This record gives sequence, structure tokens and C-alpha cells, in this order.
Amino acid sequence: MEEELYLINHLTMITGLSDRTIRNYIASGILNGEKINGMWHFTPEEVDAFIKNPAVRPSIIARNNSVVYDFMLNDSKKEEEACVILDLPDADRMATAEFFCYRISEGDYKDINFSFDGNYKTPRVILRGKPKDVFGLINEYYKNSRI
Repeated sequence: MEEELYLINHLTMITGLSDRTIRNYIASGILNGEKINGMWHFTPEEVDAFIKNPAVRPSIIARNNSVVYDFMLNDSKKEEEACVILDLPDADRMATAEFFCYRISEGDYKDINFSFDGNYKTPRVILRGKPKDVFGLINEYYKNSRI
């Protein structure tokens, strides 16, 4: 089976960092990848090394925390919204990141705010969006068996 490669838009979803920030990390050599047909591609190992890099970790942690804090501090929402934090102690980190990343970018869940932290022993997924979408994605994750 061919290994799934990540694109810059996948890294922006996983880390919460902007496209420009990701490109700056590429230019500085902190993020390694291969440019194929004008698009950057990254192996799971390159992504793993990137999110564990001490120069990158504080930015990712701040972004993950801001998703939850912004949700909790916004008391004037106009429609229903859910924010779910999943700690998945038995899950494979990269397979979990791939599942959520690809389902959100290629599926019916494009309006979900997603962040992932696989740097600890327990992978953590944070999902924020319309309850129907958030819980639909969680149900899909569990239907496809725990990864």
C-alpha cells in the first residue's frame, strides 16, 4: 500500500498554523518535504518530526489552546456549536491524524475546526463546529474502528 503524503493544507489543519507560517518553516529548514509538480508533499515521518520540533511546539500548543478558549469565551454565538476534546490513549498517532485530516479535507466536514496534538503519549484531537458535523465525524471515526 502506498504511503499517504501530507500537503501544506493538511499541516495547517493539524497544527493550526497558517499557510505562510508553514512555508516559512520550509524555507528555514525546520520542515522538510519534497516539491512534486509545484506542491509540497510531506511523509508522516517528516510531519511527526515537525510537530515535535522545539521551535514549533509552543506555536502548536498555543493554537490548540486558543480553539478551546475562543469557544468558551464567545458568549454571543448565533448558532449551535460544539467543541470536543478527544484523548485517544490506544490510538496510533499518525493514523489518527491522517483519518481526521483526510476526512475533513476530502469529506463533508469542511467547516470543522480541527487541531491535533500527537506529541504526548496520548494523542489529542480537538474538533469545533456545528454539532451535527462534529459528532458525525466522531461517529465515523469509531465506526471505522479505533485507529
